[in-house]
Amino acid sequence: MSPFRQLFRKTLPFLLVAWLFFIFGTSSTVVRPNEFFALIQQVFQLDENSLNGFQVFWGAAWLLIVKCWHFTEFAVLLLLCVGSLRWLTGSLSQSKILAASVFCIIFAASDEWHQTFIPDRYGTLWDVGVDSLGVALATLWCLSRLPRKID
Repeated sequence: MSPFRQLFRKTLPFLLVAWLFFIFGTSSTVVRPNEFFALIQQVFQLDENSLNGFQVFWGAAWLLIVKCWHFTEFAVLLLLCVGSLRWLTGSLSQSKILAASVFCIIFAASDEWHQTFIPDRYGTLWDVGVDSLGVALATLWCLSRLPRKID
């Protein structure tokens, strides 16, 4: 195994904790549309016409983009949990992968509940469902990579 891969595996538990804090932190913030568009205009140096075009695009695509992000961040969370479990215990099993997925879904639900305490944020079962879909797909992928037992 390459030195980079060994280092990556050893840092998986730390990456997992950092990812949990990242999710919690982003759930604790609110970016209002006017602030978001001002940031986009400043970062990309957009003129008013280009900014108006971006606003139209964002108005049409934001829901898909935001929900795909929810899906992705929880799929990554599951992969980090499974990788951490493998490194910490030395092996993987179906039950460990399923335990990681239960943890991730509980974290998704608690994260949405946490958002209900943030001004101008709200938690939804819809988002827990989208997060859980990301967990489920990553879980299926991990399960499919387990060695098959031959009777």
